[in-house]
Amino acid sequence: MDKTKLISIGTLARFTGVHIKSLRYYDKLGILPPAYVDPVSGYRYYSVFQIHVVDTIQLCVELGIPLKQFSDFVGEDGGQIHFGKLLARGTELAGAKIRSIQERLYFLHQMQEEFDRGRALRQTGTIEAAVPEKPCLTLPYDGPHNSLEYFKGITLLFEKVDEMGVKPGYDLGVVMFCRGEETKRYVFLTVESDKPLPADTPGLCSLPAAKYRFLRTTEEDIGKASQLFPDLLARPYDKTVIEVESILEVSDMSAPIYEVRCSLPAEGSPQDA
Repeated sequence: MDKTKLISIGTLARFTGVHIKSLRYYDKLGILPPAYVDPVSGYRYYSVFQIHVVDTIQLCVELGIPLKQFSDFVGEDGGQIHFGKLLARGTELAGAKIRSIQERLYFLHQMQEEFDRGRALRQTGTIEAAVPEKPCLTLPYDGPHNSLEYFKGITLLFEKVDEMGVKPGYDLGVVMFCRGEETKRYVFLTVESDKPLPADTPGLCSLPAAKYRFLRTTEEDIGKASQLFPDLLARPYDKTVIEVESILEVSDMSAPIYEVRCSLPAEGSPQDA
């Protein structure tokens, strides 16, 4: 073997920025066998081409492909790399990472919106803003927000979302639907799904798209909504009242603040006066 055409393991480590211990580990896994091992010194030598193999291994690491799966993309002699298969797998994983990051950014965006709303509420006491429709799962509930029964209900909803294979949304709390003379209360958890959920899903409903009035309170009983929104609750239109525990930029877990929203009459309706 002409070692003048090969590079030492130290040189390979320097060229690739990968520690010698990692290169030896790759050899142990069978994904980076040396081109030549000196029978006297035991030193490992590699071909220049194997610099690209190490680069590909690092790509697998960055994409989250387990090293033990790398052999699926390398020929038996370690000199062939099935870049087509690796590209397909890498594209799949990169897409999943992008979707995961987008979901996290959406969550952070919702938190920032709540912070912004909180600042506005501190300045004005109440604000009005449009909110889009949000699908949610519900369980009948007729108690205060911060109770053992409430937390049991929310836990059941999280378990149900997990069983359905969908993601929980940002909003959770207590909702009260006032439809004519009938009023019903539920604990709710919004749901994020790429596909419409089956219409017969138990407890499935929607928080309606509407313009809502928002305010903050230390009260934890949505049943007191008539005291918080006396003008709205006295008017004859179908309304939705939502109570969630608010996340502030600086939150005191021992003294929770609640954000309460009440839908306004639709613009142009007789009640919109």
